[in-house]
Amino acid sequence: MKVKLSDDDRDKLALHTAFAVHQIARWMATRSDVPPDIRDRLRGHISAIEGVLVTTGHDWIKDEIEATEAALHG
Repeated sequence: MKVKLSDDDRDKLALHTAFAVHQIARWMATRSDVPPDIRDRLRGHISAIEGVLVTTGHDWIKDEIEATEAALHG
């Protein structure tokens, strides 16, 4: 049985997923054993997530996401 999410539920799922990816990236930024290529890819994804969140009015997280991007840079 296929369940279709409402637009609101889909938006909530996407938002929670974005925050989860950010939390994982923030944790990975503290680790010295994360390869540089993974850091670069994560930084790109975090930057894209930031753009979408800020565009949709979730700019309160901007400083935290930028700090994560900087930490991933090393």
